[in-house]
Amino acid sequence: MFLHRVENGETLQQIADDYYGDPKRAEDLKEYNDLSGETLSPGAFIHIPLNKSELKALKRREEARAPYNQGLELVARGSYVDAVRKFQSALEIDPEFVDARYNLGVTYQNMKAYDKALVQYKEVARLRRQNPTYLFATGYCLFHMNNHEKAVKWFEKALEVDPEHARAQYSLAVTYEKMGQDREAIRAWRRYLEIDGDSEWAIEARKRLKKLEQ
Repeated sequence: MFLHRVENGETLQQIADDYYGDPKRAEDLKEYNDLSGETLSPGAFIHIPLNKSELKALKRREEARAPYNQGLELVARGSYVDAVRKFQSALEIDPEFVDARYNLGVTYQNMKAYDKALVQYKEVARLRRQNPTYLFATGYCLFHMNNHEKAVKWFEKALEVDPEHARAQYSLAVTYEKMGQDREAIRAWRRYLEIDGDSEWAIEARKRLKKLEQ
């Protein structure tokens, strides 16, 4: 049993991800601690029940955080090759360390090694099927590999989970344009402007939509 002190702005999903590697376990924590609402009070304590296998997994995750954090620092400095090694080291310790795998994918993408990035993105999407960020990342990678039909499917998956995901909707519209499917692109741009009508991206979206409607 662990006793976790809630930090300012922390959510049950974040706590569940930290201890179990699965944000869905937030419901278990909510029930175990007899919590009625979603908001946690900073400074409050949450009981974290862990069986032997979960405790071993937690120890692996904690051990993997050192190379993972080093990888993040290297990415910030633009040292992508060294960052890849650190993320790989973290994954050797904990193969289900989702953040390490996702950032490995992002680093490969920054290196334009899209085929390697795609492998990592697909794996995190498998582990976190309801996380639109990972679904979008998979589609975005496929887009850069000029696999537009598959990219559309992944953007749509992200939007099924989060219909307000602006980047997925924007990318969906761009992809339809690339495919020459103007009717679908028009619908996608209109939907994007419903989601986001005020940003700099919206200015570009209106230009693209106007051109298609002429």
